[in-house]
Amino acid sequence: MPAHRMHGEFDNFDPLGLAAGARIAADCSLNWVNPDDGKLYCFASGTSLVYFLQSPNTRIRDAQAAWIKMQSSAH
Repeated sequence: MPAHRMHGEFDNFDPLGLAAGARIAADCSLNWVNPDDGKLYCFASGTSLVYFLQSPNTRIRDAQAAWIKMQSSAH
C-alpha cells in the first residue's frame, strides 16, 4: 500500500477492469502516470499494468467510454 492515499483516475478502479465492464478496486500501489497529461492510473495487478502499457492510449479510451457508460447508468 502507498504511504499516503493516492487518487487515480476512475475513482481508483483498474482501467482494464472498467473496459471489461467490471469495477475492480486498486490501492494505487501499482500505478502509471500518463506523461502527456500527468493523470494517475491505478492497477489491481501487475498483469493488468503490463497489458495496459502495451497500448495505453487505446486502453484509456476504452476505460473512459466504459466509465461514462457506468456513470450514466448509475443515475
